Amino acid sequence: MSSLRVDPVVTESFGIEPALRDDTLSVKLTGRGDMAAAAPLSSYVKALQGEVTRLSVSTIEFDVRGLCFMSSSCIKAFISLICGLVGRGLKCRVRFVTDPQLTWQRRSLRPLDRMCPELVSIADA
Repeated sequence: MSSLRVDPVVTESFGIEPALRDDTLSVKLTGRGDMAAAAPLSSYVKALQGEVTRLSVSTIEFDVRGLCFMSSSCIKAFISLICGLVGRGLKCRVRFVTDPQLTWQRRSLRPLDRMCPELVSIADA
C-alpha cells in the first residue's frame, strides 16, 4: 500500500489526524464537532472515499473519544460517507471508537449503526 494522500486538519477547535495501518484507515477526531467543524469534516470524508478505493482499505476507524461535542451536521458527514461507500459498491467497514464515559457519543452514532449494520459498528475503547 502506498501512503495517504489526505493530510491532517487542525483548526482552533477541531482536529482530524489520519493514519494508515495495514488495510485500516484510522482517523482520530479531537475538539468540538460543531458547525465550524462540519465543512472541514464533510470535505475530508469525501476525500476518504477516494482513498478507500485507491488503497483497497477494508476498514475506516473513526476514533471519536477526543470529541467533546458532535453536531448533527457532523453526523450528516458520516451519513454521506456511508452512503457514498454503499453507492460505489465498496464493502469497507466503518468503525467508531467511543469513550464509554461519554455516553452521548454512542447515542449520537447509534443511528448510523442502524442505518447500515452490515458495514457500521460502534465500540467503546
